Amino acid sequence: MPRPKGEVDSPQQRATEMVARIILERKPGERLPNIGELRTAIGVGAGTIQKALLELQNDKLVVLASKQRQGTFIVEKNIGGLWAISGQPPLSVIMPLPLSWEFQGMATGLRDALDQHNIPSYFVFGHGSAQRSRAIASALSFVAVMSAHAANALVTKTPQLCIHSILTPGSYYAAGSVIVVARVPRDQLPKNPRVGIDRHSLDHVALTQIEFPDNNYVDVSYAHIPAALINGVCDVAVWHHSALGLSLNHQELITWPLSEHNASLLTNEMFSAALVIAKDNAITRAVLDDISLREVLAVQQQVVSGKRLPSY
Repeated sequence: MPRPKGEVDSPQQRATEMVARIILERKPGERLPNIGELRTAIGVGAGTIQKALLELQNDKLVVLASKQRQGTFIVEKNIGGLWAISGQPPLSVIMPLPLSWEFQGMATGLRDALDQHNIPSYFVFGHGSAQRSRAIASALSFVAVMSAHAANALVTKTPQLCIHSILTPGSYYAAGSVIVVARVPRDQLPKNPRVGIDRHSLDHVALTQIEFPDNNYVDVSYAHIPAALINGVCDVAVWHHSALGLSLNHQELITWPLSEHNASLLTNEMFSAALVIAKDNAITRAVLDDISLREVLAVQQQVVSGKRLPSY
């Protein structure tokens, strides 16, 4: 069990924490380092290592099996209990701003999956995939959610990051959810309209340049696009259906879908969510390996369809 706050570490407690982390990083079926390897890694005696292993097994945090001449293997593990005893902080997930049902549903699904494994977590929201990737690279968060399109571009530029998983199309942008919004109908737009673009968002730049190539771009934060249109800062912009009860029509704004030709140019990676982590964060990788991403998507769909309220 986790020790009370303020209690002084003992060599045995530190060894138990370190052994818990080493087990947490590995999958069931993998071999555990032998006593000598654990002694070298942790810097304590063999008896201390053996006592740590016995404690974790007695607390039902891990089931181990020894195979003659092959070593000791992990049969089962309790990732929530191991997380607690290893002294890990809550798992921080950084998400896009929760302006859509897809994003709220993704946060709800991830929170639900982590809760099922008793992994403490909290969610923060950062505008722009580049900002979210920096949060992972600087260890401010453990998992970043972004589109697969943005993730592929960013991990190429930031070698310490990697993509843990790419989810199904529609998990980031649902089909038909990307639209164009303007103050006037399409046929009444100026010949060279001022197009709002958020250069902090790789997705918004790509979507905007596909729908409005070689136009008069105006830098606008994505969240402020409706206000920018109403105040005449720009004439038109690409937008994503909102989950916050914002009625664009009630604010004298008009919407229409992306042109059919341009929509056909978009690849699945634009519409698929990706989970990005630090390459060397083996514990977070192990946790994501253990949760069911299929269940995460099922919860997301419940939120998107209105069958479940978002909670994260």
